[in-house]
Amino acid sequence: MKTLITGYRPHELGIFKDSQPEADVLRDFMKEKVRAYAETGTEWFIIQGYTGIELYAAEALIALREEYGFKFCVLKPFHKFDDRYKEDDQAKLRHILEESDFHRFIYDREYESPKMFRIISRFLIEHSDQAIVVYDEEVPSKTRFIYDQMLEFQVDNPYNIERIQFDEINAFIDSAYER
Repeated sequence: MKTLITGYRPHELGIFKDSQPEADVLRDFMKEKVRAYAETGTEWFIIQGYTGIELYAAEALIALREEYGFKFCVLKPFHKFDDRYKEDDQAKLRHILEESDFHRFIYDREYESPKMFRIISRFLIEHSDQAIVVYDEEVPSKTRFIYDQMLEFQVDNPYNIERIQFDEINAFIDSAYER
């Protein structure tokens, strides 16, 4: 079983520093999600390497990989997609790439046009069996585009989508961080 993970970028969530408590909460939340999927048979996890949810998940993947025996890969969309990342985020991504079991570019060239994103999303969906998507329709995000493609794909194909909304994250906060 191959599980794609995607979701919000940190700025879309009002997270501007990795040290913010909200980032720690999302790291803990993603660790619980990864653990649950590993326990139910995910053999490969797939991310693209975007900041935010994907890098929080990657940290969980690195921490839990040995315990559960799964593998993870980073399929970066195209060359230089992360050039605009802050230096800390670039270093974090380099570390994640070093720790990954596999990493490649989906397009082995630089960005050319917006149509690349639809093709990239389709590739990711077709090469995974299910997805964890942190996306709440109340908070607009580019994540909507890949989520919509997943829904289209699901019409004719077996594809499980777990869409995580803020209510679920808030419930996690209430249970994991009881006062």
